[in-house]
Amino acid sequence: MQAFVAVRAADRISHTAILLAGVLCGVLVFFVAVPLALSSPYPSPKEGSWIIHRSGMMHVASAISPPIREELPAELSHQASAISWNLVSLPAYDGPALFVPAEPTKPAQVAEPEVTYSIASASSTEVRLDPRPAPMPVLGPAPATRPVEPAKRSNAGTVDEVNDYLWEVYQRAPVKKDGAGDFTWKDPIAAKRMGMSMPTYVIGGMDPDFREQLYHAGRAMDEAGIRWSMLSAFRDDYRQQIAAGFKARTGNSLHGGSRATGGYGNGRAADVISADGDHGAVWRWIDRNGAKYGLRRPMPGADPAHIQAGGTWHDIAIALRDTRSKVANANASVKEASAKSKAAHSAEKDKKSAD
Repeated sequence: MQAFVAVRAADRISHTAILLAGVLCGVLVFFVAVPLALSSPYPSPKEGSWIIHRSGMMHVASAISPPIREELPAELSHQASAISWNLVSLPAYDGPALFVPAEPTKPAQVAEPEVTYSIASASSTEVRLDPRPAPMPVLGPAPATRPVEPAKRSNAGTVDEVNDYLWEVYQRAPVKKDGAGDFTWKDPIAAKRMGMSMPTYVIGGMDPDFREQLYHAGRAMDEAGIRWSMLSAFRDDYRQQIAAGFKARTGNSLHGGSRATGGYGNGRAADVISADGDHGAVWRWIDRNGAKYGLRRPMPGADPAHIQAGGTWHDIAIALRDTRSKVANANASVKEASAKSKAAHSAEKDKKSAD
């Protein structure tokens, strides 16, 4: 009996819950869903904020079009104030066209000016140009570049005398050889690389003052019976690079290194030997007499053949050059006087023969 009562109570609660849920659903349907379904997503004509004024759309003009009539036709006057939102289209307009495109105008033909390159007169504003193209200059091949050789000094003939003598001394020992081996081929290949002859390279690459010192010292050695020669004179950076044995770094050699001296025409060192094989005789003479000519041997043990300028060598070279120039001028005067005497004697002899 108690179980039956409990079942009936549970059924009543279930029926009540179902009934209450149905009532709530009905309220939602009739008061929320149905009004939403019947409502329109578009604004109503009574809402003034959605009215579109046509006056702003109708006044379309262009800078090149004729003036737009400001008075609208009578049939559109009732619509000029406001037009409601319409999803389909705007009302058709049967009045006169409001926008008439202007007809394109043909550009005026402008005569092309005559182009010339010569001004007819200074007072005229007309400029006439020659239509013929200017002739192109004919360019030949670019001249080969080579280092600038030092200019000869004002004493004409005396510099050639120094250069010729030193070149003759250089050739006294045709084979260039020392403890590091035979390097006769190195000076020729270095000269060819610079586009120079051998005399121009090995002799002309030395400083003119240093050449003057060597000339006078060499003449003194010749008079002392010492037949001296040179293993090496000027050396550029390439020649210094391929040198072997004890040597300075590339660019730092006094033989003509670019950093140490400035390169070609500034070398102030040479390697001297004896053409007869008695190298010690040459080196001892330099040790005894070199200071007189501004020459010295700074490394007699490591590099005995190396001599270089030292002290006030520029001043010494100037004095030696002046002495040589005076001697040359004196000799020239003597030769000229001798030639005149011979000519006078010959003329007198011919006169006597004629008598």
